[in-house]
Amino acid sequence: MSYVLVIDDEPLVRLVVREALAASGWRVAEATGGEEAWELISRERPDLVLLDLSCPGGEELLARLKGEVPVVVMTGDEGAAEELGVEVLLKPFDLDKLRKLVESKLAGI
Repeated sequence: MSYVLVIDDEPLVRLVVREALAASGWRVAEATGGEEAWELISRERPDLVLLDLSCPGGEELLARLKGEVPVVVMTGDEGAAEELGVEVLLKPFDLDKLRKLVESKLAGI
């Protein structure tokens, strides 16, 4: 079973994403920011990270993870994809789109 780490400082976003992904059969963990996420990652490497860049420590965590763990950035900034060089899921997002994106990213690992 694939393991996805969701990092967002908004509890409702984490809840909705966790429930949507868990219903699709993936194991999901949550973190509120970069420091908490790094603790989880150091214990068990996720197969995919969904990261809200604006959460505390988000940019630093992205820099640490780039090239090590597949990351999808969740953001409302449309220009972020080109700036960051990673896949971006624009907020607000549709749960079907989220599931399809996660499925395609996990299929590539």
